[in-house]
Amino acid sequence: MGVYHEKQKVGYTYSSLAPAGEQFVFSETSLLRLTVLDVPQTVRTSMRGHLGGDFALHDVDFELSSGVGNLQANARVDGKQLRLTLRTGKDVTEQVLPLDQPLYLPAPLRASLSAGTMQAGRELEALVFDPTALRNDRMRITVIAREPVPETDPAVDAWRVTEEFRGLQTTAWIDASGAVLREEGPMGFVLVRQNAEQATAQDWATQTALDVVASAAVPVARPIADARNRTTLRVRLSGVNVDDVPSDGQQKRDGAVVTLTRPPLSTLQSYALPYAGNDYADDLAATPFLQSDHPRIRSTARAAIGAEHDALRAAVRLNDWVYQRLRKVPTISIPNALQTLDMGEGDCNEHAVLLAALARAAGIPTRVVAGAVYLDAAFLYHAWCEVWLGQWVPIDPAFHQFPADATHIKFVVGGPEKHLAMLSVIGRLHIDVLDDGG
Repeated sequence: MGVYHEKQKVGYTYSSLAPAGEQFVFSETSLLRLTVLDVPQTVRTSMRGHLGGDFALHDVDFELSSGVGNLQANARVDGKQLRLTLRTGKDVTEQVLPLDQPLYLPAPLRASLSAGTMQAGRELEALVFDPTALRNDRMRITVIAREPVPETDPAVDAWRVTEEFRGLQTTAWIDASGAVLREEGPMGFVLVRQNAEQATAQDWATQTALDVVASAAVPVARPIADARNRTTLRVRLSGVNVDDVPSDGQQKRDGAVVTLTRPPLSTLQSYALPYAGNDYADDLAATPFLQSDHPRIRSTARAAIGAEHDALRAAVRLNDWVYQRLRKVPTISIPNALQTLDMGEGDCNEHAVLLAALARAAGIPTRVVAGAVYLDAAFLYHAWCEVWLGQWVPIDPAFHQFPADATHIKFVVGGPEKHLAMLSVIGRLHIDVLDDGG
């Protein structure tokens, strides 16, 4: 399938599903040519796995490469457990997820909708493994109607099917043989079934490839002066479900109006490390992407904070360390702390995951957040951290800010495994600056 954005080819995918005895072998490869802030990126992914006769997952290997280090993952169903292995460079980390029902991959789940049973209104819901996030979530597939596939000449009829997964919706048109003829996904990406020559060699544009940052920019009519020193800001959001926007200490939402406040240093509390309470255990725990329990992360955290045992001062030191040690390089990847530590470079995502892992290793409850930040007359996608100092305090290692300025609008709380939710915002969000505070 050729991958297009606004009728410009940006890549292709190839997938196959073949019988192997009583099982199936599934494979999928993709290539995308994109840019990030005018820096060209070629992103390659590959996936190969074994499925049961009912298309349920047995095991899968996944790899992503963008020229900034490779990420390799394996998932294997073992009874009522899913065993995950993540390889980043020379490091291997493992995790076990509980299972209480069969697990599927997104694309093969469609294959369980046999053409003979297609009918309008039919629904299928199942637990699906997302290799890019190393987590399981529910997917719902709904058969809508049989209709002409858009932009086919002569017209071709197929079943239109919608898929809802982690708050995102994809529409696909599937023919009588079960082949996907067209797919429309988030951010305006369109996949069109083609032969190998068409998909890999034809229609490539000579102009610059899609810039994933610029395309997600939200321009504003009212510029914000001295944005990096803003202490308060009021904005009105539209185009998205505002009920999903977090509201807490420094970001308060009243309907569609969000008031942002940069907490003064004088209001922040501190404590002796490590944090002794039990109420933020999840924000101290290691995850597949925040490997805070790894010996190299722990030793790096100790070296960065030295003999400091005060949580506030330690957080400042860690923020300084990440800002100073990482080269600022636009990157398309699935960021994780160990790989970032090895590469020594990255964008806001790599800065955030490394800081979060180091801070957790030091005993400071920390979480990664994603949203938008004001820069050059627009709001751009951005990721930063929050640390617990008597309140959740925004801290931005990419901008070297502690606390972060009041132009940081938070939409998602959680590590890279949750940032797919930002796709429901990108391209739909509108921001009106009501006042730029001070």
